[in-house]
Amino acid sequence: MAEAAAGRFEAWVVSSFNLVALSLVGLVAAHASGALEGELANFGTLPGVAVFAYLWLLTAAATRRALADGGLADLRNGLRGLWRLVLRGFAAGALIGAAFLLGVVLVGAVLNGAPLLSLAFIALIGVAAASVVGGVIGGLSVVLDAGCYWAAGRLVGPWAKSAVSADASDAE
Repeated sequence: MAEAAAGRFEAWVVSSFNLVALSLVGLVAAHASGALEGELANFGTLPGVAVFAYLWLLTAAATRRALADGGLADLRNGLRGLWRLVLRGFAAGALIGAAFLLGVVLVGAVLNGAPLLSLAFIALIGVAAASVVGGVIGGLSVVLDAGCYWAAGRLVGPWAKSAVSADASDAE
């Protein structure tokens, strides 16, 4: 039971970190290029929160599935563990990209009354492209996660060892 809760917490932390990092990179790049100049004024807070929540739910579900067999601790298996996580991250990112695009296209089609044929065309071409882009982002996110996991282990390791030795000396 405790392991399952720890796995859910790890998936929640990793998915939240990845989504916020990706959102910040995307928003800063879009702002620097001037692409957001007139768009945000017409978007509104509620649709923005809805899009972010939808993307977060997709990311949380995909991350939980990607980390199901051991989580980031699989990195202890060396390059084989990293490679497995990168492949799972690619697959999870591809699913997120496809599902996000389909959700946005469906909502946009319903709100704007788009014809079914154009919706099918966008879905056919767009889902393939969104899957590739999402997969690459998912794989790169795993590499970033692995670096953070490694750095955290290096930073916390000495403190954890000193706390364990202090507990052992208290027991004597």
